[in-house]
Amino acid sequence: MWDGIIIGGGLAGLLAGIRASERGKHILIISEGVGSLTYSSGALDFGDAGQLLNQENHPYALLGETSIRAGMDYFQRLFPDYQGKWGVTQNLLTPLGSPRKASIVPYGQNAESLQDARRIVLMAPDGMKDFFPEIIKTNLERSYPQCVVEVYPFRVGAFESWHAIGKSVTGMEYAKYWQSGPGISELKRVLNCLTMIFDGEVSSKKNETAVLFPGIATAFSDPLKEILSETPFPVIEMTAFPPSASGHNLYCALKQKFKSLGGELLFGTGVQRIELQGKLCDKAIVKSKGRYTAFSARSFILATGGIFGGGIEVTPEAAQETVLGLPLYVPAELTNSEFLGEQPYAHMGIEVDSELRPTGPGNKEVLFENLRVIGRMLAHWDPWTDNCGGGVSLATGWFAGEKL
Repeated sequence: MWDGIIIGGGLAGLLAGIRASERGKHILIISEGVGSLTYSSGALDFGDAGQLLNQENHPYALLGETSIRAGMDYFQRLFPDYQGKWGVTQNLLTPLGSPRKASIVPYGQNAESLQDARRIVLMAPDGMKDFFPEIIKTNLERSYPQCVVEVYPFRVGAFESWHAIGKSVTGMEYAKYWQSGPGISELKRVLNCLTMIFDGEVSSKKNETAVLFPGIATAFSDPLKEILSETPFPVIEMTAFPPSASGHNLYCALKQKFKSLGGELLFGTGVQRIELQGKLCDKAIVKSKGRYTAFSARSFILATGGIFGGGIEVTPEAAQETVLGLPLYVPAELTNSEFLGEQPYAHMGIEVDSELRPTGPGNKEVLFENLRVIGRMLAHWDPWTDNCGGGVSLATGWFAGEKL
């Protein structure tokens, strides 16, 4: 029998599994897919925690500031490549060159140094897919009017066969290449060329130059961090359109950490149903290769990702939680006519008590004593307008891992 089974292998589920495994628990994660991390920038947002703590029924309000900060601190202890402080936001660049704020940023993405720059050099790898240097240049000039923005085109020989047939190179492919032995050598060559150009200028101007580099992800790569630390100018990574190398690297790091602690991951199949014994979850039933297998556990965590993760199925007639058929909070009106306005459907999810156990509608009665709900499956919050998707995942994942 497992100490705990976690259904869902995204950020919240993996963090819960890591924390529980660290505490000596025997944990199984059952994950139908890879979650949404690979489609994210890799940066994590906590939103305005002070305001959200006072928002009734919000996950922050249920857990309290201590648990939210504990989730943030715990994540950064696991992954020191992620930088940030409680209550402080940092600038990073969108794929189109506009600055935005984030709470915890992967190594290399922090763009604060652009505030003091007088020249920005935008590296432009030839044939890079979904990379628009002229649009980025315009947005940078608008956001940093004190800077001269220059585009520096360069060509990578490793992709000559791609260029010859007119095939574009994705950001993921470039990031993978820069992590390889030949890629590291090529990166050194390209940066040395820039250094020689800057060495011919007066030192004050050289020191005011910042270099933006798309298609590179230095977090979790000591060789890349060492190369960039030796440049006489700051090198800033740009976030990418999905799929994102930074988000993918974080997913891989979480998965590797979980497995290194003895956790087991059953990937590519979902839980068909949960067998119950009164108010206790008893077995997870999984179908794989035409066969049904039952996995027993003392405790369960539901982290199936809400509407976009497949944890909630919505039809014109109704919305349904897909594993246990748990009751959902569903707003009276699902949509808002304002395209960029808050959308009520985002608040759909499972209502829980302060221990993250699911409760019945209205009466707040705990439905299952040994089940906790985390991440996007929780009701009464919006990851987009609240800007706290990462914060909720870390706080609830850490809390559930502590309690499992």
